[in-house]
Amino acid sequence: MGNQQFIHINSDTGVPQWTAHRMTRSFLDRHGSGLDDLLRRFPCTDGPAFRRAIEACFSPSETAPELAMVLEEATDTLLSLQGEDCHPLPVDSGRRLQVDAGLRWYAARLHDLARAARSM
Repeated sequence: MGNQQFIHINSDTGVPQWTAHRMTRSFLDRHGSGLDDLLRRFPCTDGPAFRRAIEACFSPSETAPELAMVLEEATDTLLSLQGEDCHPLPVDSGRRLQVDAGLRWYAARLHDLARAARSM
């Protein structure tokens, strides 16, 4: 038998508890290192600290609305970096538009996760 996990249903909404937290954790597990690499180009934002601020909401005492608020702030931070001075890496030569596209992609995913957290 594999690992079994109990799913606790929120009696008010009928939605499994911690779903938004699981989705966000899964996203960061899959794409967190890419986000860190993207943020390395911006000296004003520390990628690992940025991710740790989101991961702090994974504690059992944090609620989905609190997670949604942190994700919305993270989205705003990423969008504010568009067009900001950055220290391009050698692979970025002449590709500033791709850096900005990466910021928008991560911001869109975090916005989607925030919207999911608000609905739970």
